[in-house]
Order: sequence, then structure tokens, then C-alpha cells
Amino acid sequence: MQELDPGRPATGRRVTRALGTLTLALAALSLGLPNIAPSVDFLAAPGSPVRMFFGVSEEMGLWAFLSVGIFLGGAAAHALAAVLARAHDRRLSLAFAATSVVLLLFGFDDFAALHERLAGLGEQLESGLAIQLGYTWVLPGVVLAAFCCWCFWNLMTRLTGPPRTDLLLGLALFFGGALGMESLNGVLDAPGTNGWPLQLGTHLEEILENFGAILLLRAAVRALVVTGPTPLVVRFATETLRSGRREGRPAEHEGERPETSRREVLRDEAARQEAARQEARREEILRQDASQREN
Repeated sequence: MQELDPGRPATGRRVTRALGTLTLALAALSLGLPNIAPSVDFLAAPGSPVRMFFGVSEEMGLWAFLSVGIFLGGAAAHALAAVLARAHDRRLSLAFAATSVVLLLFGFDDFAALHERLAGLGEQLESGLAIQLGYTWVLPGVVLAAFCCWCFWNLMTRLTGPPRTDLLLGLALFFGGALGMESLNGVLDAPGTNGWPLQLGTHLEEILENFGAILLLRAAVRALVVTGPTPLVVRFATETLRSGRREGRPAEHEGERPETSRREVLRDEAARQEAARQEARREEILRQDASQREN
């Protein structure tokens, strides 16, 4: 799934390229096939086989399976990173575990469209607003999105380099589609704009969500080092840890590090002195043996 490199974190370039290509190809089929021949019911009619199979809005089509697969892959990658990060930073491990659960819930929601069932609550919240949204489930979704962002932010504060960048861009793209474009599409879903404008908006929304999910998956992949194929070894890339969190020290003991460092220095110095004494003793024995042979 990722490029193997014996000395550096994986780039995730292959998996990103493959999933990105699939996303764009399926989006092109979803948008293009029904509009090739609008008069052909098999292609363009609501509920037609082509729309059901390729449509980005269909819950059991190819697009849904691709999106859910990306989320599940991301959840698995974050879970693996959580296991491997435990030896270096337990709080980082917990942060990866939390984002793994969040991605798993994203996949379940994408498959079952649970967010749309928040429309009743959204209508109550919308009653106090000066503007009217077409898709009212966006309003309670903002609260859930804030919690998810906090989970990912907690992870970002413990990482550096490419994984941190991917997390930031992935969140921006995903919620830009899930909240931003979803709100705009709710406005477009009205007579006069529910044709091409709504189609384009819906496809852009889904593309942004998928690319955001791909980057969130890649963030975990780039936090790993994979060597192989024989033997295949996967370890956490300590290069991606924030400064001060390396060398395998658990995060909860950060306050003890100065004292711990002094103890380590003293222990190392005592070990060096003992080694020097052993070496001097060995040399003395060799000299005595050589003197006895000469006599």
C-alpha cells in the first residue's frame, strides 16, 4: 500500500494517487453518464440503473463503497499508528486511537446517512436564525464537527512534518465539503438552481470529502516506517514526533524529564568509570602475566 524505505517514513504516494484517481474517475462517470443522453431513461431517469450504480448521492452505489473504504482504511491506519506509537508517547497513542474511532464513525455515517436524520433538530435550531438553510442537519453537524476537529487537533499538536500537514489539509478539505458545500447545496436545492448548479455543487462536495479523507489516511501512513519485504517490519517514525517527545519517553512523564536526564547522565558516567576500572584491572593482570613469563 505504501512505498518501502528502510530509513525514512513512508510517503503514501501510491495509495494517495490510486484513491484520488478512483475518486475523480467515479465523479466523472456520475456526472457525465446521465447527461450524455438526457432522454434515455436507462441513463438519466431518477432511480435508473446508471444513477443508482454510479451516482455520488446514492447510498449503495460504487461511490458509497469507495468513500466507506477510504474511511475504513484511514481508521485501520490510525489504529496501527496508535499501537506502534505507544512505546514512544502514550498520549500520542491515545490521540491516534481517538481519530481511528472518529474515522470509523465517519465511514458508518457515510454508509447509513445518519447525519440526515438530524434534520428535525436542525429545523428547531434554524427557527432562531435570520437565514434559512435547505439542509438543516448542517447546524447540529457543526457541534459534532467541532468535537471531531478537537480530536484531530489533539493529534496534530503531538506530530510534526508531513503527517501534521496532511491532518490540517485533510480536515480543511473534508469539512469544507461536508459543511461548507453542503450548506451551499442546501441553498441550491430549490427551483431554478436544482439542475446543473446543484449537480456540480454535489459532486464538488463529495470530491472534497473524499480527498480530505484520503489525506487523513495518508497522515497515519506517513507516520510509519515500513521496511521489507523480507522480513516485513513496520515501526513508528520517531522523526514525526514533536521536539521533546522522542527517545521513547511516555508523554505523561514529561515533567520528570530534567531529573530523569540527570539520572541518566550519572548512570552513564558511572558505567564509563566502571568500564575504565575493568580495563585497567585487565591491563594490570596482563602485565603481571608478562612479568612472570620473563622471570
